[in-house]
Amino acid sequence: MDSTDEISHKRAELEGCHPGHDSWDVALGGLAVALYNRFQKERKVDDMDEAITLHRAALDLCPSGHPQWYDSLCWLAVCFSSKYENLGVAADLEETVTLNWEALVLCPPGHPCHSVSLNILAAHLWRSFKKHATMHDLNEALELNRAALELHPSGHPEQYHSLLELALCFLSRFDNLGVVADLEEAVTLDREALALCPPGHPRHSAPLNSLAAHLWRRFKKCATMHDLDEAFGLGHAALELHPSGHPERFDSLCGLALCFLSRYDNLGVAADCRAPFRLFPFQTAYYT
Repeated sequence: MDSTDEISHKRAELEGCHPGHDSWDVALGGLAVALYNRFQKERKVDDMDEAITLHRAALDLCPSGHPQWYDSLCWLAVCFSSKYENLGVAADLEETVTLNWEALVLCPPGHPCHSVSLNILAAHLWRSFKKHATMHDLNEALELNRAALELHPSGHPEQYHSLLELALCFLSRFDNLGVVADLEEAVTLDREALALCPPGHPRHSAPLNSLAAHLWRRFKKCATMHDLDEAFGLGHAALELHPSGHPERFDSLCGLALCFLSRYDNLGVAADCRAPFRLFPFQTAYYT
């Protein structure tokens, strides 16, 4: 069944009910999800607006504490988040954050959905920070990610994700305030994430690239050659995982080129200055 047929089917189900019917809230939600799914494929804003209206109606039918209250809040937040991603309207992101705060209140410590709610809210607060540069949003995101990490001890399947999200927050704060301790914290968290993904692990390349990039940035801040040397080693390892045609090969080449240029700036070895041209041979014609 394609998206349009599914919407027609769900709309018929809704029309077959009436306000107050036992299945009314389920029918509202069903049609809203179908409209959301079509929006993901066709990007018709009218679909998303109607989905939001229907989810709000379903939420209004569920008083606080109702078993469906949390699900309705989350679906409404997902719709506003998706709308923000596509249209970039700040009010949609703010609504997403508000709804996720409400969802977290419904899932206090010990609740099975507590850690998920922490992660989702933290991610949207970080996005709000990137949009508005409000440090309060970033600091809250950092604390929520820290709380989520505490719920994901060694061996937990979500520990890797929590480590990288927390590292991202520390890096964002370093970018804005320039406090070296935040960059050092990001490097430490990246190391922990990499330790969880040894060579051969399907996620190995992501923390490898991240740690290399953050070590290079720490070198630029503190001029410690050991950081640059380690960034080199990690960058070479990452490049070996990204052969010609790999979608991440270009990023790995750029990271390695930056390391060569930084070493040239500090040590003056001519070979380091020429190395980036060997990495990007198609650029050489512009400089010969």
